[in-house]
Amino acid sequence: MNLKIPGYILVVLVSAYLTYILIPLIKNYCIKRGLLDQPGPRKIHEHPTPRMGGVAFVISYSLAIWLGFVGSPELWHKNWFGIAGVVAGGVIIFLLGLRDDMKGVGPITKFLWQALAALLPVLCGVRADVINVPFYKLVTLNFWAIPLSVLWIIAITNTFNLLDGLDGLAAGIAAISALTFLVLSLVLNLPLASLLVAGILGISIAFLRFNYYPAQIFMGDSGSLFIGYVFGVTSLYWPKSYASIVMLVPLLALGVPVLEVVTTTFRRMATGQKIYIADRRHLFHYLLEMGFSKQGVVWFFYLLSIQFSVMAVGFVVGKVNIVLVLEAIFIIFTGIILSRKLKSGGGNGR
Repeated sequence: MNLKIPGYILVVLVSAYLTYILIPLIKNYCIKRGLLDQPGPRKIHEHPTPRMGGVAFVISYSLAIWLGFVGSPELWHKNWFGIAGVVAGGVIIFLLGLRDDMKGVGPITKFLWQALAALLPVLCGVRADVINVPFYKLVTLNFWAIPLSVLWIIAITNTFNLLDGLDGLAAGIAAISALTFLVLSLVLNLPLASLLVAGILGISIAFLRFNYYPAQIFMGDSGSLFIGYVFGVTSLYWPKSYASIVMLVPLLALGVPVLEVVTTTFRRMATGQKIYIADRRHLFHYLLEMGFSKQGVVWFFYLLSIQFSVMAVGFVVGKVNIVLVLEAIFIIFTGIILSRKLKSGGGNGR
């Protein structure tokens, strides 16, 4: 039998508790070994900070998910082949991120390893074979199912890496997105997807305790890539219920990180910059230049993420009118805030 809601809550609590216990240990280890993220021209933080929070993520997440399968052996037996691919890809993503945290990895090398990691679950059946395109019809992907699913996982894997530039930003958005994924997966009766994101919700909430301004530790690439990978894989389980879901919903649930990826990619292409070369022109940099404080920028993105999440849930439960009203209110509210900042002439972002 599948897990019930108390079972998912237990997974959230276990992953949160383990993360809360492990983070201080990893923080002290990084300090002793000198594994610190140093301030630099492209970075906003002002002091050397431990950067391997992802190690705690993977340990806590793995144990919590294992506990979930112990409580629901049928869920494992029905999905073991796909799960094997997900685990294999997750190990590659984590080791790649860990290597990048410790010694650095070139963009081409990173992409190739990410492609391999994404290909493994896709070949094991975790892919979008059909999608329900909004205002159009059901589309069968056929041959394109594999390459498009791989590219989707790679794209979502990198979303949280791009967001991980302000204290508490990536972790908070991950928690909001995970809660949204969990609610939607439960509504759509997708037990495996529910289990996978329940673990992410727990580790994100616990990590936020140590990562909110001023951050004591960063998640690093080992953490941000791992979180993005889990979201990418989990969203591919959704199209199997294509009768009640459209492809917009995963994009809305991950609205803020997807928005960051899209704007960053188009900006770099428009300016002739290589899209894989990091810079200091992300959305949160612009808001800082407008005069928002660091915490103000983080909370602005929290609210934006919540808005996207409400829209996603609204589309699934069929409350489109409510979604449109909330969207209009949020646009007006956002416009007022931004116009006031522009009229004030910006500031130093402190």
